[in-house]
Amino acid sequence: MIEREFVRDATTGLTIKEYLMEEVRQALPSDIQVLRTPLVTRIVLKVARPALVIGRKGHRIKQLTETLKKKFRLENPQIEVVPVQNSTLDAQVQAIRIAIALEHGQNWRRVMNRTLNRIMAAGAKGCEIVVKGKLGARGAKKRTERVLAGYMKKCGDPVKLVDQGHAIAKTKWATIGVHVYIVHPETTFPDHVSVPELSAEDLERIKQKISQPQAEAPAPAQPAEQEVKEDKPKKRTRKTSRKKSVKKEEVADGDSKGEGTKSDE
Repeated sequence: MIEREFVRDATTGLTIKEYLMEEVRQALPSDIQVLRTPLVTRIVLKVARPALVIGRKGHRIKQLTETLKKKFRLENPQIEVVPVQNSTLDAQVQAIRIAIALEHGQNWRRVMNRTLNRIMAAGAKGCEIVVKGKLGARGAKKRTERVLAGYMKKCGDPVKLVDQGHAIAKTKWATIGVHVYIVHPETTFPDHVSVPELSAEDLERIKQKISQPQAEAPAPAQPAEQEVKEDKPKKRTRKTSRKKSVKKEEVADGDSKGEGTKSDE
């Protein structure tokens, strides 16, 4: 089944990474990549001390190549060593360095504070170092200690922008886990707000506007309300209608009497 081949390749690649991490630990490895091609198996080692991996006249790297051939049955492995550009800002390198210092019996508090100060002095925006395990001598209880400085994201999607490193220190009494989180100087989070810098001329112009008294603006003229008078029919009560009808009858009678008098004359 072709699925089994994919699973076997992934398992073999993980085993090679774990083996090389232990073999070149003194060189402070940052990342190990196993790239399979039809012709060769390319292994890229990104370390802070390339000389310890290559060895004198390439003796060390040749020995690693022969070991990979025999132990993992690789036909044509090729190891490529790449140096780390800035090991101080590499979280994995710093985690391994702290683990090695703890294995040599150094004080954990001093090691953590020294590493934190060195990372922040290199220009990091934020750093956090977490140590878990039995930090004392024999009989000490397991605990978690952390030191942090600067700005750090711990939840949400922006956590992917934080460089993370993990290592294990195998001390005389127990194993201690080391976690290092670093925010690089060029990292920009989505919630970052940038304020543009104003020139001297713009600042002087703004100061003049503030110092000058502002004239009160005239109130806007309100449009005259056009009153529309609607001719509404007047309601006539019975009394008024009767009076008017009576008056009309009187006027009509008066006119008829006047006409009669004139005719008689």
